[in-house]
Amino acid sequence: MKQTLYQKISAALSERIFSGAYPLGAYLPTEAVLCKEFGASHHSVRDALKLLVEKGLITRRAGAGTKVIAASEPTVFAHVAGDLRHLFSYPQNTIRENVIEEHLACNAALAEVLDCPIGTPWFRIGALRRLDGNAQALCWTDFYLLPRYSEVVKLKGHFNTPVHEQIELGYGQRVDSATVSISLTRLEKSMAKALKVEANSPALRIIRRYFDAQKNAFEITVSYHPEGRYNCELNFHRELRPR
Repeated sequence: MKQTLYQKISAALSERIFSGAYPLGAYLPTEAVLCKEFGASHHSVRDALKLLVEKGLITRRAGAGTKVIAASEPTVFAHVAGDLRHLFSYPQNTIRENVIEEHLACNAALAEVLDCPIGTPWFRIGALRRLDGNAQALCWTDFYLLPRYSEVVKLKGHFNTPVHEQIELGYGQRVDSATVSISLTRLEKSMAKALKVEANSPALRIIRRYFDAQKNAFEITVSYHPEGRYNCELNFHRELRPR
């Protein structure tokens, strides 16, 4: 594809930055000088400089000039999740064993974990997750669902299908977005007993939040993984992106 004038100017200036002609910390010539050099309008020069800003190579400030802030285009490593099953997912041959099914109102301690107002009503499912035929539980997960989805426990395939998928299929509630947060914590006594570890043992806590189109959370899951029972591998690929 044929380059426009501003793209040619941007490419030429980029090459000078990469070669060291305009070293890190140096200032580029003024717009007037660049217009004269390239036989271009101020509009074309500004568009060319805008591309360099987007690439993270320069910064521009009115009255302060155009400064080189990077000698090469910054590289980031991006993780791509094809669908929600990839949000720190479990092997397909795991099953859940529901231990607790209850309606509750959020108290102060739970409100801090779920980031919701005290008194918010939830339907809670407390479950152990195991590999098929394995007596040792991988983790304990608390599912907090809006009360109107409490019948999800009666749906076919409940114990080996992600709950958010069951809500989508059974109630037509689409997941518009989701977040994952990870932290370290310690297991309280009853949870530690269910996982057959000592109370106050260290654990990895993973909180997943599923939001509807109005950005309201309709499911929040909190999983607790005792030390040595969970391993997650993330694959990243190299991408060029602006700073």
